[in-house]
Amino acid sequence: MPCRRHKGTFVCRYLSFYDPRLKRTFRLPLVHIRVKHSNVAFKTDALVDSGATATFVPIEIAEILGMKLPAETHDAVGAGGPFSTFLSEIDLIEVFKGSRICCEFEKIKVLIPTSTGAVPHTILGRDSIFMVHDITFRELREHTILRQPKKRE
Repeated sequence: MPCRRHKGTFVCRYLSFYDPRLKRTFRLPLVHIRVKHSNVAFKTDALVDSGATATFVPIEIAEILGMKLPAETHDAVGAGGPFSTFLSEIDLIEVFKGSRICCEFEKIKVLIPTSTGAVPHTILGRDSIFMVHDITFRELREHTILRQPKKRE
């Protein structure tokens, strides 16, 4: 998974998310992203999730992008329990702060739930954004801070 990280520290404010099942609005560490695949681009939000070991893309987004999904499925476990996923690859995911790109992931492996509603957002897990940024969640200020990691000695 080639990645281009752009220099600097990026502070992203939490965004509001309305959960129709709970009929409640939450403030979450969401970031703006653009997903590109096979000449189709789609802007949406993604959850920065330190508890996710993988990156997930909702099947609804995979359908918008016209992705061809494999026949084989893999099991995954989320906050709502176990669910089936397809393992696939997306051409490009760009993470934004305003109009600036924080980082880009090319040919990124993603898990796509087989059913709608399994994940409400794209989820950037520890296999993607956490590999290129030191991330701090400031709950009281509702900020997600993406920093370039310090070099090892």
